[in-house]
Amino acid sequence: MSVKVKKPILVAGLGISFLLWLGESLHEEVMAIGEWGVLSLMAIGTGIWWWQEKQPKKPVYQAVSPLTLTEINRAIADGEKILKIVKQENPEFNLLELETQLRKLPEKLNNQSISLGAISHSNGVKSSLQLLLNQETNFREIQWIAQENIETINPKIDLIIFLITTDLTESQWQLMQQFHQNHQRCLIVLNQPETSNLEEQEIILQQIKKRVKTIIPPDDVIGIKSTPTPLKVRQYTDDQSYQEWTEIKPPNVVPLTNRLNGILSQEREQLIWGKVWREAQEIKKKGKQILNKIRRDRALPVIEKYQWIAAAAAFANPVSSLDLLATAAINAQMVVDLSGIYQQKFTLSQGQAVAAAIGKLMLKLGLVELSTHGISSLLKSNAITYVAGGATQGISAAYLTRVAGLSLVEYFQEQEVSSQSHESLDIEKLSTKIKQVFEQTKRTEILQGFVKQTLPKLS
Repeated sequence: MSVKVKKPILVAGLGISFLLWLGESLHEEVMAIGEWGVLSLMAIGTGIWWWQEKQPKKPVYQAVSPLTLTEINRAIADGEKILKIVKQENPEFNLLELETQLRKLPEKLNNQSISLGAISHSNGVKSSLQLLLNQETNFREIQWIAQENIETINPKIDLIIFLITTDLTESQWQLMQQFHQNHQRCLIVLNQPETSNLEEQEIILQQIKKRVKTIIPPDDVIGIKSTPTPLKVRQYTDDQSYQEWTEIKPPNVVPLTNRLNGILSQEREQLIWGKVWREAQEIKKKGKQILNKIRRDRALPVIEKYQWIAAAAAFANPVSSLDLLATAAINAQMVVDLSGIYQQKFTLSQGQAVAAAIGKLMLKLGLVELSTHGISSLLKSNAITYVAGGATQGISAAYLTRVAGLSLVEYFQEQEVSSQSHESLDIEKLSTKIKQVFEQTKRTEILQGFVKQTLPKLS
């Protein structure tokens, strides 16, 4: 296979790789530890990674301050910036709908309409509560928005009534924190069944208030009865006999209506600002998705080019220990090219540093050993066995280069969009992306397809 290497860093990297290898302190450390020590470290690193991946990761949320007009205008400006960059990178893309939505956002700051939504596992409870509130004059003007899936967040809801029948679950608490981060007002409404008593309800209410006090004020945790409650009544006469009957105690949602009236009269402006802010964020998100798609389509051919260069270099190199160093030299130029696509604009030295960091992460996570073992196993079952040794090195180099490239793409896609970004690399985030991409691509059917695709390139 012939691959033209036009980039100077590739020529230099491949030409002096042996000299650099001799001078690397890593070589001395590996010699001191010995082969079994390296394998043990790889095994331990892989085991720790696997264990960490299995642990549930809880999102960390912080209390947010009330919105200001400055923040809303900044959100609108961010959306405008995203759409402008999309037009610069693909002038033919139709952005008329998003541009129209964005242009109308300042006008919506004067719109006084509020949308209300109730979240509950029981549709019947939601319906009965909505019916009760609609009987109140103050709430007839409010638009009710259905929240079909309790695990998702409808950004169009300004004020959320979160109905529960017992203490909060962890998943419910995390969802409420997301509401808070999304500037969506949330009331926790404890609607206990008819068999419960007031004392029991009050105990649960106090527990909830204590748990959520960092983001939800005590007045926003409310107890109600949304359904009629049967009440047994006994009346005694003078001769100690009695009559007994059942009366129906009407629903009691007064605490909730009082709190809603207070919020609508005192905090309507914040609710409207939150609505406009969320719409601006949604437009920005859609614009970012479009931009990421455009850039990813440009990035994939670049990754493929360098993975085949890496495959050729490793296949032709007689010294197996030089494979990683040669791949790192190739990856450095790939980093520079990808950073240009994502407007990060890394210099040559920054590209080398990032490539070195990726190589260290792959070694630390045991990905080199795992990928080589998996590819070697697949080659053993392949009819083409006479080049198994060189093919293993070549395919492994191509595969790891692809993992590195896709990881960088995933990393860049989450960065804030800017035409001049000089942020330092977040190694922890990059490590997470490498693990995610490796997990997605290491499946047998995917790896098998990659091996079949790469073998003809080495012939």
